[in-house]
Amino acid sequence: MPHSPVITRLLLAALAMGSGTLALAQVQGTQAATCERTRAEVRDECIQFMRTHRWDESKGDYVSRVTGKAASDLPEGVKSRAEVRAERDAFLKAHRWNDRKGMWEPLAGEPRDLVTRSRAEVRQETEAFMRTHRWDEETESYVELRPAKPK
Repeated sequence: MPHSPVITRLLLAALAMGSGTLALAQVQGTQAATCERTRAEVRDECIQFMRTHRWDESKGDYVSRVTGKAASDLPEGVKSRAEVRAERDAFLKAHRWNDRKGMWEPLAGEPRDLVTRSRAEVRQETEAFMRTHRWDEETESYVELRPAKPK
């Protein structure tokens, strides 16, 4: 059964009047403790955002008005993917995961070069690892084998 627009507006107005004062009191009570920006700063930020974005009905989201090379520029302070990958690779060369301690430890001496290792070296390291570890189905991770105690 379709509702008339007048009834819908009256219902919405009644709901707004009943819950509006409680919501307003909550916002005003916490605003001083949590809000670090002024209304003017928030308004300026909103205006700037609306200059650079538009609403796209098909996506149901705001999309950037800027296209081409300018759209691909990273914001200030954000690293590119290549920089993040280079930092990751440098860290992995200089550190090794310690299962017992559950943390990364720096390698003693020269960092290993993961790119220039031969298949034989990788196979040898994998076989050495498999002799000392087993796959645990419950934890879904490799667990170090404990040597049997002599009797």
